[in-house]
Amino acid sequence: MFVIARSLFSCLLLCSAAGAMAQSLPPVRFLLTFDDGPSLWTESPTVKILQQLAHNPVMPGVKALFFVQAVHKDHGGSDAGRSLMQDTCLQGHVLGLHSGSPRGHIPHPRFSAAELAESLLVGDAAIEAQCPGAVQFVRPPDWIYNDATLAAYKAAHIEMVQADISVNDGKIYGWNISLRRRSHLHNGLEKVAQARLAGQLPEVDGVLPVIVALHDTNRYTAEHMTEYLHMLVEESAAVDLPVASGPFYADAPSLSRAAHVRAQKQLYVCAGAALSTPIAVRFGLVAGDPKKDCF
Repeated sequence: MFVIARSLFSCLLLCSAAGAMAQSLPPVRFLLTFDDGPSLWTESPTVKILQQLAHNPVMPGVKALFFVQAVHKDHGGSDAGRSLMQDTCLQGHVLGLHSGSPRGHIPHPRFSAAELAESLLVGDAAIEAQCPGAVQFVRPPDWIYNDATLAAYKAAHIEMVQADISVNDGKIYGWNISLRRRSHLHNGLEKVAQARLAGQLPEVDGVLPVIVALHDTNRYTAEHMTEYLHMLVEESAAVDLPVASGPFYADAPSLSRAAHVRAQKQLYVCAGAALSTPIAVRFGLVAGDPKKDCF
């Protein structure tokens, strides 16, 4: 009986300590990012997303980081695309580089060193022409990179930013709807909650920035952006993940500071193998770390 009582007392102490630690940790704030745009579909997905970020019942005036295809003719390389990049900046959002090649959405490791360096310069200039100020961030197409591409980013004074959570809207297989979007976000936020309790998320300005990846070329995302804002907050509550009173970023400077710190750390909440991991390592054919760059 004494042993059982002592075990129960020890458990209560541990649970109390864990609860106190959880309460002492900062809350999270979601840093929304969008890949592949600006989108010139006739449905105007990028415009619809901008409208919902500005006007929604969850938190009006949300600011985001848009990784653009800066010079592709169907995106930022057209008059309409340039105008849309400018409008995005004027609304207080931050533009980062996704692709600076007229060839478009091609993984950076496929480029020669010279072509990649040129694309970074050209992409930077194309964005700066619409949004004054040096481009700070890059997210490589398909999120694929290697040591050579990282060296190229460093030489161009640009930082790579990946993500902790993806809404899985980057691939379209003939339909746009996601029937598992809520459960998928729930599972991802559970892992974020675990990383928070483990003290793995860096603190910036009193909150823990959590990077969320979406695509403004996805028409379903554009039609349901407000719903995604609701789901991120609601599913955070469902997994006991405290969210800041302002659950999203509301200004470009604080967003940029958060992105900079996360880029410096280069560690993310990820369930699977990092995309930089070679295929042979992912399938266990050769030795290597399948969780590179993951907490």
